[in-house]
Amino acid sequence: MRFHRRIVALLAAGGVLIPALMIGRALSSDHADTPQVVANPGTDLTDVFIFPSPSNPANVVLVMTVNPLIPQGQAAGVFFDPTVLYQFKIDNTGDAVEDLVIQAKFGPQAANQIMSISGPTAPLVTGTSSRLLPNAASGNINQAFSPSPGVQVFAGARSDPFFFDLERFFMILPDRATPITGQPDPTPNTPKATSWRPPGQAKDFLAGFNLLAIVVEVPKAQLIGNPNGQISLWCTTSK
Repeated sequence: MRFHRRIVALLAAGGVLIPALMIGRALSSDHADTPQVVANPGTDLTDVFIFPSPSNPANVVLVMTVNPLIPQGQAAGVFFDPTVLYQFKIDNTGDAVEDLVIQAKFGPQAANQIMSISGPTAPLVTGTSSRLLPNAASGNINQAFSPSPGVQVFAGARSDPFFFDLERFFMILPDRATPITGQPDPTPNTPKATSWRPPGQAKDFLAGFNLLAIVVEVPKAQLIGNPNGQISLWCTTSK
C-alpha cells in the first residue's frame, strides 16, 4: 500500500521534549493549508498536544486534532476517514526516529463508528513507511474506553482549541489568500498591518468551529526510555 504522509510537530526542530517532571510548551497550528488536504479533510492534521493528566500525575495525555473547520451544529454528521491511518510517534532515545507508535484506524462512517487502536509499542517499520500493528483493541467514537491496562482513549468531535486571528493574518500577509471579507483586495500585495492586535482585541476566527480529536492518556512509564526521561512526539496521517 502506498501512503501519503504529513507530519505536524510542535517545534520546528521536529518534536517536543518531555522531561519526566516538566513539559515544554510550544504553539503551532495548520488548517486547510494546501489543496491536497482541503480535498482530503480526514488527513488534515491541525494540531498536536501533550500535557500532564489532570487526574493522574503518573500519566500524560496525547492529543491529535484533524478534519478542521466543521461548522457549529454539523459535528454530529462528520466522522473519521476510514482510509486514513492516524499515528502518534514517540522517540525516547534522542535519534529522531520513532521508538514507539500508537496507531488508530476507523471503520465505516456512522454514528457508532468503530475505532481500532494499538500501542504504545515498537513500530513494525520506521520513517516514511507504515505498517498496521496487530492485536488492535476496539471501541466506539464519542465514548471513552480502555484498550489496555492504564491507557484511556477517546475519539470524537470537539471545539477547535486553537486561537487564530485570521483577519489580522491576512492584513499582515495579504498575498496568502483572499481577504476574509471574500471581496477582491484593490491592493492585494500591500500589507495593511505589520503586527498582531493588542491583547484583548484579537478576533478568534476559529471560535464556533469544531474538529475531530483523538485523545490518548497513557502512563509516562510506558513512553520514557532514556535516563533523563525525555521524549519527542509527532503525529502523522497516512492515506
